[in-house]
Amino acid sequence: MANVCMDTVVFFVAKNNQKKGFLRLKQAVADCYPAGAAAHDTRLRKIFEQNDIPTDGLCLRSDVVDVSLEDDYVVLCCDSAWSPMYTAYLCLAHHFGVGFELRAEEPGCGIYINTDVKGTYLTDRYLVCLSEPPSDGSLDRLFADPYGDTDFYFDSEDDLLQWFKERGGIAAGSVQELRDTLDEEYVAIHEFENPY
Repeated sequence: MANVCMDTVVFFVAKNNQKKGFLRLKQAVADCYPAGAAAHDTRLRKIFEQNDIPTDGLCLRSDVVDVSLEDDYVVLCCDSAWSPMYTAYLCLAHHFGVGFELRAEEPGCGIYINTDVKGTYLTDRYLVCLSEPPSDGSLDRLFADPYGDTDFYFDSEDDLLQWFKERGGIAAGSVQELRDTLDEEYVAIHEFENPY
């Protein structure tokens, strides 16, 4: 699948009357995508088919690559073609009568989405991507990670600004000021937004 969008979807009980639907969803996910088992069919479509959920008009080009079944929430990590399967996740939430939040990332298409504006389940607000250090050595401190990490996630603007100050010696009063200071060829700052 070219241009993979990495979707993290959290389903949860948003209202008191949703507990039964949540338990049904949790069981359906466990049945379709057993944890720790090498499943031969990880298509997102599988949960729709096994639960007789209509798929008319839905794009379901996605695979479930990881599942987490917690007491209060269920997490599906999916690799989707090109863009997040928001409408499919919405359909699942409606069918089972639960709430959901989505974080989706597809750098090639410039997609950085986080619908969890309160940060209850999905806290990422910013992503910093380091490509290659400039030859003039001006950003060597930023690129001096002993583990070779090039992607860094931040929960707030303050955390992001503090990281640049401590790690790179770059002080800025805002993300925009920081962007104006840096060359995106070497350091890109992406903000997760809620387009829905």
